[in-house]
Amino acid sequence: MEEEEEGPHPHPLLKGGRKRRECSSYSHGFSPSQIQSLAAICQTLIPPLQLGDDDNDDFYKSSGPDEADENSNNPAWKAIGYQVEPIKKHAKPKKERPLEKGIIEIMNKNDSSLKDSLTQKGIHITGDPDDENVYKIKCDVVIVGSGCGGGVAAAILAKSGQKVVVLEKGNYFVAQDYSGLEGPSVSELYESGGMLSTQDGKIMIMAGSTVGGGSSINCTENKNIRKKLQIEAKVTISACGSLSTPPLLISSGLTNTNIGKNLHLHPVSFVWGYFPEISEEFKGKSFEGGILTSFHKVQNQESETQAIVEAAALGPASYASLSPWVSRQAMNVSMTRYSRTAILFALSRDRGSGEVKKHGRIKYRLSELDKENLKAGLRRALRILIAAGAEEVGTFRSDGQRIKCKGTKNEELEEFIDMVSAVGGPRSKSEYWTIYCSAHQMGSCKMGAYEEDGGVDENGECWEAKGLFVCDGSVLPSAIGVNPMVTIQSTAYCIATRLADSMTKG
Repeated sequence: MEEEEEGPHPHPLLKGGRKRRECSSYSHGFSPSQIQSLAAICQTLIPPLQLGDDDNDDFYKSSGPDEADENSNNPAWKAIGYQVEPIKKHAKPKKERPLEKGIIEIMNKNDSSLKDSLTQKGIHITGDPDDENVYKIKCDVVIVGSGCGGGVAAAILAKSGQKVVVLEKGNYFVAQDYSGLEGPSVSELYESGGMLSTQDGKIMIMAGSTVGGGSSINCTENKNIRKKLQIEAKVTISACGSLSTPPLLISSGLTNTNIGKNLHLHPVSFVWGYFPEISEEFKGKSFEGGILTSFHKVQNQESETQAIVEAAALGPASYASLSPWVSRQAMNVSMTRYSRTAILFALSRDRGSGEVKKHGRIKYRLSELDKENLKAGLRRALRILIAAGAEEVGTFRSDGQRIKCKGTKNEELEEFIDMVSAVGGPRSKSEYWTIYCSAHQMGSCKMGAYEEDGGVDENGECWEAKGLFVCDGSVLPSAIGVNPMVTIQSTAYCIATRLADSMTKG
């Protein structure tokens, strides 16, 4: 047997190279939600091109590589100083995955093998006398979603002796499956393949969609399975996350007006600083090392202005997509500097809110205080980069706002910083605009003491449906101002513990 070589041995879906998704009903491979986001992005971001422009014609017709091949190579990486660990072809058999004994992955199943797999896992299946295309499953609890909320709830309830079935549309990946390739990883690990935005294209949203949450977009249709699963449970828990729980509840017939509203996104905006290779103080490359090693709280004692400044981990594709198109030369310079460009972002604990409704369409508006907080955070982030010795700093505003630091007087630097603000989005009709991002979503089915105050009660149970609970970030009543993962897990622990006690006592 071949000895294991150093380097990753990723899951086939995360290896890169062109692949045709058999499950896609579209020749282009995009789902309806991806098409919706693409339409919003294209309408707002892609500038009109002047006909007959030789530079534009040469650029768009050139045969530049646009993705990594199946061996994890991309010729463009050398020019931007980027690399990932090469994929090795020979490896020892992979270890058993943590959930191997309990998980059923349906993408390679048919009707018969699916039934056998369910039976082997100890799940009792019966047929429906009125419909031969239905398998009936009985359990104590069914949980839709396996993220921070659903995963914790499943563990607590299963430990208490309840028979729990978890439904997850995402794929199941473990550490040994990851490749480090940005393209296939984003496509497989995030909702809508990483292409999810508000309706106006102003905020790009990163939301995990995999077993364990925070991570894979998966093929939701298997043409080899024609049977429907009908799950009968004493308790149903929606743990789909703040973007998917409201559409599920609304499509199930719930009418509480709080469901889908009060959506908070922790909007962020980015700045950058370029540190040439000659810098002795900062060695290495921007994509090396820890993802997040420090953050800085911005607070003005004379006002309510406050924000958090953190370092961002952006792969080359994400960096390129955020960079404004000023000219071909400017983009070329920006990308060749990628490996030595530090990215910081300002995060606001948003007071404004949005909504997500039946079909998953997202509306959101920044409040004036949110804009002030982001402005203060961006200005502080630029000062941090300048103080650290950046040769040049800038924002991702549509005009490529930037200033060279070396040899520039402090007064000029301060004048530049004072010009930085939280501008509108692509459809704001302003001279300048930018794109915001969100990796934290919460509050769209908030708890309330009374039915008119929230979508669920203090136990996480829906007011309109007994035995229907929500156990994810959507129950949080407001934005919390920091990464909500632990808060969601803690809230889920409390909801699930109460529920387990109640079910045990009968």
